[in-house]
Amino acid sequence: MGLLSKTGFKPVLSIRLFKLITMARLKGNVLFTGSLGNISAYTRKGSDAIILRTKGGASKERIKKAPEFANTRKANTEFGGASTTAKNIKLAMSGLTHLDHSLFQSKLNAICSSILKLDTAGVWGQRAILISHYRHLLEGFNLEMGTPFDSIVKHPLRCNINRADQSASIVVPALFPGIGLYIPGNFQFFRLIAVLGIVPDMNYDTKFNQYRPVNSAIQLKRADLYTDWFSSAAICNEQNLVLQIQGETGITDNDSLQLSIGIEFGVQVSAALINPVNYAGAAKILALA
Repeated sequence: MGLLSKTGFKPVLSIRLFKLITMARLKGNVLFTGSLGNISAYTRKGSDAIILRTKGGASKERIKKAPEFANTRKANTEFGGASTTAKNIKLAMSGLTHLDHSLFQSKLNAICSSILKLDTAGVWGQRAILISHYRHLLEGFNLEMGTPFDSIVKHPLRCNINRADQSASIVVPALFPGIGLYIPGNFQFFRLIAVLGIVPDMNYDTKFNQYRPVNSAIQLKRADLYTDWFSSAAICNEQNLVLQIQGETGITDNDSLQLSIGIEFGVQVSAALINPVNYAGAAKILALA
């Protein structure tokens, strides 16, 4: 894909060839990011691959108003609703999201889009995203890009969610290194993190022309819990993790309590200080109620 320039022997790219590309990945020795003619080259978080896409197309104003783009507007609106719902799910896991260096929200977007399509009563472009009706579709969702949580903590966990007082508990059995606990890499320490958050159902509000919570009074509060650091080489005794969201949330049947857990690895930097390692560890959604 490279040509020799007249002023030197640096490779240049053939724009004529690139005009055939709508989206592709760049391979070989000619690597760049930015713009070149009608081509944009960029990378995504969690990947070194360079992605190419052509510029141009209809203007935003035309897509917004032209009759021929009516279906595009409907699809874009529902995509925005799914994306907002995915952000709410991610917010309900705050405290764990730093364990993942991949674009896991795109995976949540896909799940939310699937739930949206299950609303057969709604009209296209305004279908509701009723998480409370399909909570099981999120249970077991893993954040990490590498080793899943269940491959690190081998024994099953027991958990319970109490909607009446907005609390939850997780019983983690005693973890024996090499039996119930497999630490990938050479991390000397680990700790567990539990998060209890709220995920609201979403519908399209014609007044505001956007997706909003079905329960407009909901407050998306959450609770989290961090255990002490444990040695990866020693037996970790049974842990009973108890969380409770404090204060009034206005939760109704249109909202779900989401319970998640993660394992974080640490590096000792002094006798009294252990630093957590970003993008190392694993986490998953345990249950919704």
